[in-house]
Amino acid sequence: MTVAKRKFPAMGTTCSVSVYGSADSGRRGRAPESLAALGEQRVMLLEALWSRFRQDSELSRLNAHAGQVPMSVSKETETLVRAMLSAWQATDGAFDPTVLHAMQAAGYDRDFAEVIAAECIAAPSVFDGAIPGMSEVAVGERSVRLPMGVSLDPGAIGKGLAADMVVEELLLAGAHGVIVDLGGDIALGGVPGTDSMWSIAVRDERSPRRQPATSRRHVSWKPGIGHAAIATSTTLKRRWADSRHHIVDPRTGSSTDETIVQATIAGARAWECEAWATAVLVRPSLLDVLPRGMTALVLAQDEVLRDDFTDDVETKVA
Repeated sequence: MTVAKRKFPAMGTTCSVSVYGSADSGRRGRAPESLAALGEQRVMLLEALWSRFRQDSELSRLNAHAGQVPMSVSKETETLVRAMLSAWQATDGAFDPTVLHAMQAAGYDRDFAEVIAAECIAAPSVFDGAIPGMSEVAVGERSVRLPMGVSLDPGAIGKGLAADMVVEELLLAGAHGVIVDLGGDIALGGVPGTDSMWSIAVRDERSPRRQPATSRRHVSWKPGIGHAAIATSTTLKRRWADSRHHIVDPRTGSSTDETIVQATIAGARAWECEAWATAVLVRPSLLDVLPRGMTALVLAQDEVLRDDFTDDVETKVA
């Protein structure tokens, strides 16, 4: 069995797709190299649909259509909005994709590389409105209606959902095993080549990037698993100006207070893991009601609040 890997920039981060299969072809006649290229193309297409930084993306057009009749959307965007609504309901609003206006007011109104480079972010406007929530968002078959004043930010849930979609599609296309990593939102399924387990290393983001991690953990799955995932949400990345970060508390419209600085959640689907990781940063009490089947590493600035993973010294990073 061989592995084909593609690494590329997309969705504002570094992405990779790895496909395991027979040296000559997949089970249905497609070589791993061809399937890995297909996975990369699929990520690019989803970015084109969902990017809030592209005026012509379907998501941008949907946001601009708020307050009007339902807008026809692709199956992918319907699925994204349904996932957003489900995550918002499950976390009692702690995960809220309607924080876009608050994010923009804080200065995160363009691709993050441009945010860092722009001098104007030193004096952002103050968001003084209310976060509207998802209660009046209506999703139909290939249609979505946003009420006036609601704009959606796919953020990390979009990366998680994209990783889930690509894994499922490549397995159906004939891959023996697939792992998709979209900036730390990781989904996987099938068989990891000749390795005995799927194994993912988890970094303690409190450690300086160029120094050994203060603590490393890993999470593993047996070969042949249908679908598994892991995602990390942290306040220690994507910071700008006066220490603002991209995790917004819907109750205040401002960056969270950093009671928790990192939540890494493992479970069945990357979009669910990402939504719950974000929700725990916003509302730490949710750590006590994680859905069944999810495991977590949760860190405060000076302590470990929960650690369901295994100590790691020489874990292979898939």
